Amino acid sequence: MKDKIAQILVKELNYSDHVAALTAGDLVAVQPQLQPALKTWLDTRSITNAEVGQFSIKLFMEQRGYTFPSALISLDWLLTEPEIAKQELTNEVRR
Repeated sequence: MKDKIAQILVKELNYSDHVAALTAGDLVAVQPQLQPALKTWLDTRSITNAEVGQFSIKLFMEQRGYTFPSALISLDWLLTEPEIAKQELTNEVRR
Protein backbone atom coordinates (compact mmCIF):
# COMPACT_ATOMS: atom_id res chain seq x y z
CA MET A 1 0.00 0.00 0.00
CA LYS A 2 2.87 2.37 0.76
CA ASP A 3 4.13 2.14 -2.83
CA LYS A 4 0.64 2.80 -4.21
CA ILE A 5 0.32 5.91 -2.04
CA ALA A 6 3.78 7.15 -3.04
CA GLN A 7 2.89 6.76 -6.73
CA ILE A 8 -0.31 8.77 -6.25
CA LEU A 9 1.58 11.52 -4.44
CA VAL A 10 4.16 11.79 -7.20
CA LYS A 11 1.81 11.53 -10.17
CA GLU A 12 -1.16 13.49 -8.89
CA LEU A 13 0.23 15.94 -6.35
CA ASN A 14 3.72 16.50 -7.75
CA TYR A 15 5.55 15.32 -4.64
CA SER A 16 9.21 14.46 -5.16
CA ASP A 17 10.02 10.75 -4.91
CA HIS A 18 11.75 11.28 -1.57
CA VAL A 19 8.95 13.31 0.02
CA ALA A 20 6.34 10.93 -1.41
CA ALA A 21 8.08 7.95 0.21
CA LEU A 22 8.24 9.68 3.59
CA THR A 23 4.65 10.89 3.37
CA ALA A 24 3.38 7.47 2.29
CA GLY A 25 5.06 5.96 5.34
CA ASP A 26 3.32 8.48 7.58
CA LEU A 27 -0.04 7.89 5.90
CA VAL A 28 -0.03 4.10 6.28
CA ALA A 29 0.58 4.62 10.00
CA VAL A 30 -2.24 7.10 10.74
CA GLN A 31 -4.45 6.38 13.72
CA PRO A 32 -7.39 3.99 13.19
CA GLN A 33 -10.01 6.76 13.37
CA LEU A 34 -8.36 8.48 10.38
CA GLN A 35 -8.04 5.32 8.27
CA PRO A 36 -11.55 5.61 6.72
CA ALA A 37 -10.76 9.11 5.40
CA LEU A 38 -7.49 7.81 3.95
CA LYS A 39 -9.19 4.82 2.34
CA THR A 40 -11.87 7.00 0.76
CA TRP A 41 -9.25 9.35 -0.63
CA LEU A 42 -7.16 6.49 -2.00
CA ASP A 43 -10.17 4.82 -3.63
CA THR A 44 -11.96 7.86 -5.07
CA ARG A 45 -9.84 10.95 -4.25
CA SER A 46 -12.88 12.22 -2.36
CA ILE A 47 -12.04 14.23 0.71
CA THR A 48 -13.71 13.30 3.95
CA ASN A 49 -13.48 16.00 6.60
CA ALA A 50 -12.15 14.72 9.91
CA GLU A 51 -11.70 16.82 13.02
CA VAL A 52 -9.49 16.74 16.08
CA GLY A 53 -10.42 19.46 18.52
CA GLN A 54 -10.41 22.85 16.79
CA PHE A 55 -8.54 21.49 13.77
CA SER A 56 -9.91 19.75 10.69
CA ILE A 57 -8.89 18.60 7.24
CA LYS A 58 -11.08 21.34 5.79
CA LEU A 59 -9.34 24.03 7.88
CA PHE A 60 -5.87 22.85 6.91
CA MET A 61 -6.72 22.63 3.23
CA GLU A 62 -8.80 25.77 2.81
CA GLN A 63 -7.07 28.17 5.17
CA ARG A 64 -3.51 26.90 5.04
CA GLY A 65 -3.24 25.38 1.59
CA TYR A 66 -2.30 21.89 2.78
CA THR A 67 -2.77 18.90 0.52
CA PHE A 68 -5.13 16.22 1.80
CA PRO A 69 -2.21 13.97 2.84
CA SER A 70 -0.56 16.81 4.78
CA ALA A 71 -3.82 17.68 6.50
CA LEU A 72 -4.41 14.05 7.47
CA ILE A 73 -0.88 13.70 8.85
CA SER A 74 -1.37 16.89 10.86
CA LEU A 75 -4.54 15.46 12.42
CA ASP A 76 -2.67 12.25 13.18
CA TRP A 77 0.01 14.29 14.94
CA LEU A 78 -2.70 15.93 17.04
CA LEU A 79 -3.86 12.48 18.10
CA THR A 80 -0.42 11.08 18.88
CA GLU A 81 1.29 14.11 20.39
CA PRO A 82 -1.57 16.47 21.24
CA GLU A 83 0.28 19.03 23.35
CA ILE A 84 3.23 19.51 21.02
CA ALA A 85 1.12 19.40 17.85
CA LYS A 86 -1.50 21.79 19.18
CA GLN A 87 1.14 24.31 20.21
CA GLU A 88 2.98 24.10 16.89
CA LEU A 89 -0.15 24.15 14.75
CA THR A 90 -1.65 27.03 16.73
CA ASN A 91 1.62 28.99 16.43
CA GLU A 92 1.54 28.44 12.68
CA VAL A 93 -1.75 30.31 12.49
CA ARG A 94 -0.16 33.37 14.14
CA ARG A 95 2.82 33.59 11.78
